[in-house]
Amino acid sequence: MNGVLIRFLGPQNSLLGGDGVKSAFFSRFAVLQAAIGKACEAQSGRLMLWVPVALGGGCAVYLSLPFEPLWVVIGLLTVLSGAGVWLSRRGDRQGGLVTLSWLVLVFVLGMALCKARTESVAAPVLSGEETQFFIDAVVLDITGQDSVSPRIVVAPLRVSGLSPENTPIRLRLGLRNTEPALMPGQRIRAFAIVHPPAGPSMPGGYDFARSAWFDAFGGVGFIPGSITISEAPEVSGRLARQMALNGFRWRLTQTIVDRLEGQWGQGTRMGGFAAALVTGHQAFLEPDLVADMRDSGLAHILSISGLHMAIVGGFSFFLARAIMALIPAIALNYPVKKLAACFGIVTVCLYLAISGAPAPAIRAAIVAIVAFGAILIDRRALSLRALALAAIIVLMITPEAVFEVGFQMSFCATAALLALAETIRPMPKELSVPVWVKLWQGGWRWVRLTVAASTVAGLATAPFGIFYFNRAQLYSLPANMLEAPVTALIVMPALAIGTALSGTSLGAPFLYVSGAGLYVVDRISTGIAGLPGAVANVASPPDIAILLSFAGIIWLCLIRGKARWAGLLAACAVLYWPRVTPPDIWLDPQGANAAIHTEAGAYALRPKVQQFGYEKWVQHYHLKNGDAQLGEHYACKRHVCVPTEKAAFPVGFAFGNQPPDIQRLEALCRKSDLVIIRSHIEAWPGACAKVNRITRSDFKRLGAMELRRTKGQWQIRASEPQRGQRPWTRKLNDSGA
Repeated sequence: MNGVLIRFLGPQNSLLGGDGVKSAFFSRFAVLQAAIGKACEAQSGRLMLWVPVALGGGCAVYLSLPFEPLWVVIGLLTVLSGAGVWLSRRGDRQGGLVTLSWLVLVFVLGMALCKARTESVAAPVLSGEETQFFIDAVVLDITGQDSVSPRIVVAPLRVSGLSPENTPIRLRLGLRNTEPALMPGQRIRAFAIVHPPAGPSMPGGYDFARSAWFDAFGGVGFIPGSITISEAPEVSGRLARQMALNGFRWRLTQTIVDRLEGQWGQGTRMGGFAAALVTGHQAFLEPDLVADMRDSGLAHILSISGLHMAIVGGFSFFLARAIMALIPAIALNYPVKKLAACFGIVTVCLYLAISGAPAPAIRAAIVAIVAFGAILIDRRALSLRALALAAIIVLMITPEAVFEVGFQMSFCATAALLALAETIRPMPKELSVPVWVKLWQGGWRWVRLTVAASTVAGLATAPFGIFYFNRAQLYSLPANMLEAPVTALIVMPALAIGTALSGTSLGAPFLYVSGAGLYVVDRISTGIAGLPGAVANVASPPDIAILLSFAGIIWLCLIRGKARWAGLLAACAVLYWPRVTPPDIWLDPQGANAAIHTEAGAYALRPKVQQFGYEKWVQHYHLKNGDAQLGEHYACKRHVCVPTEKAAFPVGFAFGNQPPDIQRLEALCRKSDLVIIRSHIEAWPGACAKVNRITRSDFKRLGAMELRRTKGQWQIRASEPQRGQRPWTRKLNDSGA
């Protein structure tokens, strides 16, 4: 390479200023070239690690498109990328070009995989034109995030006003009346108010409708009145097995709650906590417990994921291995380690079934099964290659998981821990030292590894917590260090044995021990969450920042050698990237509420309506509370809010489903240069002729909106144009069904 440059520049090139300068230049170039070559050689055999990254990238691009790509286009891209692989190999360039061409092909295959998944789960979705139905359905499961908001998942048998082909496969319904107590497998009849799954509550926000599409939810709503229970119909196949399993899970949940009721004077608090760790049911969780766990950085315990699978699978593996090692007939004649790995796989599968198989648990189970499978074929159980294989399997089964926060956080944290393990050298052990020295060395090593692991995992997941949840738990490291041994050594093993023996009196002592451990974890979370400055709230950066941070974290984890530190600056992008200036007005996607942002803070015009969207908007931009301004800035009466002289902006609102009367509409227009009305106005009065308007048709077309006042003009940013025309954005009436 150097010789080529010398011949090209010539021996007397005046731009280099003589032989001495040329010599120094080529010397430094040779050093740089050697360093790059050495860094590239260090990455040999790492192509497998980048396959899930490329596969997930293709899935993410497909899900982000504002239009539905045609199969012809994806097929053409596949052929072109396959030709690129063939040409690069034919050219005998066994370097970066071959690797890049393979990753491009995997990227395109990711798009094809996600499109195939989208079409395979297609199911009817409500149009939203009619929201009141009489439903006849079978209860599939009981869900809910705490004891205050119970919800059920039902499979409709009949829905009034809908033909069988237009009846949704699944509905998720909240309960206003908790009597009678429901069980999976029961048949219910009730009046329900049901809407199609909601889109983003703010432009660029979380699209629940997309998640609902892949979960086959055709509508969400609530049952405001009484419920009639009748005998369930005869069902067969997958639905019958699902109802039977969910019924068992719900009975097991109630058993655990009943066994631990009143322990430590906490009522059902510890029982609900324990049930969430075993069956995944969070219907008995206390809201303040959830809040404390979140603020202390321990909320990951409440969702069955990698931690739980690792503890249960690892506990069963080592227990089985220890028992078999004590039996000479087995230990001397059979591969004990491999038999224990098989037992670990069975235990993980059983735990997955009992937990209800939520998405995080499925991902964690696949990782655990891959790790135990590596033991069966005499490979390293915990490695980045095993994690890459697990990620590929997860994406092949549920490619939409690439946009789930849990998927991103769990795999980044695990990759960071495995990358850390690659760099840690085993400490030498003394052959003959006193017991107290061994204990001291072992304890000190445990502290070092725990601090390192907690720090690395926390740093790897911090960008996602900042971007998605706008919060950073400043004391999560000490909280996790205090909680980890209690959960790993006491809570989960005792829960595993207690659950297995829950049908007998032998399970009670183990459940009691687990309840004691959970009480300690609860006290830890409460104490940490109550410390001054436990939580730092921050505004979300733009999307480009989380993309850079994700790329930087992946680079740090997968690249070997000193070259990995090149990704550090990108990994910290969510910290230094400039935040977007908050908009002046937020509009609910249905026009049911609005919020104003001023220098004094933000406030909602309807404090008790559609608060979820407003709270997410305030959290996203980290706005101050300005509720005191509402009474001064607006005169609100009967769903109409007229701006006063103190209002920051001359904008009027009418939130009723029915148009306001002519007098109130004229008064609204006289005080405003922009009126935002939820309903449709047939004939506008003369006072509104020169007033800008946003009405029902605009909300239907644009969805949630953010308005900015710039140089006397209003600029609108809307959610629906960003979503585009995708299967999860089209309703029954859009497709002509």
